[in-house]
Amino acid sequence: MREFGGITLLLAALCLALPASVGAQMEFSLDDVEDEEPNRAAQKKVDEEAKDEGDLIEQLAAEKEVEGPEEPEPEREETVEEIYAVQQVYALRLKRLELAPSAAFTINDPYLRHVGLGMSANYWFTNVLALGVNFIWYDWGNPLERGTTLVGQIQRSFRLGVPINEWQFGLWANFTYVPFYGKFSMFRKFLFQWDSYLIGGVGVMRTKPIPVFDPEIREFNWDTRVSFNVGIGLRIFLTRYLTFFTEVRDYMFLEQFENVNVDPANRDDPSTWLAGSSTFFNNLTVQFGFTLFLPIKFEYRLPK
Repeated sequence: MREFGGITLLLAALCLALPASVGAQMEFSLDDVEDEEPNRAAQKKVDEEAKDEGDLIEQLAAEKEVEGPEEPEPEREETVEEIYAVQQVYALRLKRLELAPSAAFTINDPYLRHVGLGMSANYWFTNVLALGVNFIWYDWGNPLERGTTLVGQIQRSFRLGVPINEWQFGLWANFTYVPFYGKFSMFRKFLFQWDSYLIGGVGVMRTKPIPVFDPEIREFNWDTRVSFNVGIGLRIFLTRYLTFFTEVRDYMFLEQFENVNVDPANRDDPSTWLAGSSTFFNNLTVQFGFTLFLPIKFEYRLPK
C-alpha cells in the first residue's frame, strides 16, 4: 500500500508542474515581438517578388504560345568584289621619240586603188603634244594593175575615158594632240590602255596623170602638189613602249588631170595635154601600223 501511495503523490506533483511549464513557453517578451516583425516583412517581400516573377514568366510564355515560333533569319550571301588599282597614265610620252611604220589604203577612189607603205616620226615635247613628219610611198609598178575593172568597162561600154592619176609619194609635217585616253577590259582578264589623237599638217604630194585619151602621143612627168591633211587615230598600248594604232586621214590637194579633149591639129603640143584648171581632190586613207617609243624605259614621275 505504501508503494501505491507514493505513485499517487508523484502523479499529483507532475500534474501541478505541467501547466506552469506550458505557460512559460507561451509567454512572449517585447523584444521577441520586435525581432519577429522585420523577419515577417522580409519574408513577405520575398514571397511577393517570387509571385511577381512567376507571373511575368507565365505572361511571356503565354505571349510566345500565341505568337508562335520565331522564324529563323535568312542567311546573308557573301559577295567577293574584285578591286583593281591602275595608274592614272600607263605610259608617258614626254620627251620621247615615236617611230611608226604603217600600211595605207585609199577608200574613196572608185577607179584606182592606191596602196602605200608609210613611216612616221614624232617628238613629244609635252605628254599630249607632238611635232613630227610622215612619209608614204605609193609607186609600186604599173598603177593600172592595182585599179578596178570599172575603168575598162566604162571605156568599152561608152567609149569614154576617165581621167586618173598616179601617185609617187607624199611627205607631210604634222602636229599631234592627244585629248582622250583611258583603259578597257577584254574577256574580263586583260586590261589595255588606249589613247585617241587628232592630227593635222601640211606637205607635198608627187603625182602625174596616166594617159588615157591619147596614150600613143601623150606622156606626163611627175609634178609636186601642195597637200594638207587632217585625221583622227586610236592607239592601243601593248607595252609601255609598243602600241598598235589605226587612223583615218584625209590628204587634200589640187590635182591636175589629163585633158579629155584631143585637138588633132595640136596633138603633139604638150600644153594641150592637161586640163585647163585644177581639181580639188581628197585622198581618204585608212592606215594600220605599230608604234615604238624611244627610249624604251622611262622614269615615272606622275602621281599614282
